[in-house]
Amino acid sequence: MVKTAENLDENRNISNVKTRRRANKITPARINKEIDFLKPMFAGIDDEDKKNLVNSLIEEAAFLKVACFQAKEELKKEGLTTETVNAAQKFVKAHPSATIYEKYSRQYTAIIHSLIEYLPPKEKKNISRLMELRNG
Repeated sequence: MVKTAENLDENRNISNVKTRRRANKITPARINKEIDFLKPMFAGIDDEDKKNLVNSLIEEAAFLKVACFQAKEELKKEGLTTETVNAAQKFVKAHPSATIYEKYSRQYTAIIHSLIEYLPPKEKKNISRLMELRNG
């Protein structure tokens, strides 16, 4: 393939689009805010081993929620699909954030279900109505 000025300009434009800087919304402050929201619900756990397990699940859930938030924001801005250029071929594929959002939201849901099982009895009564709505 002979490189012409037109091809170089087209390649330069494509590379400029790819190097766009995305805002990182996965910050310690956001994660800590989620942790601070979840921790009080589990304050009644007395067993130290359970408490350590719950704390690690809370930290993971907080990270996943913030990561899902960022992926969702990117999907809102950029759409569900993206155009990929491979040499002379152009094709449309799912946006990488869609895959990330799907994967992380499933993990988040599984962790939240695990955390619900560790809730102290007093807290379980508070969310029993939510559980009834979820179970249909």
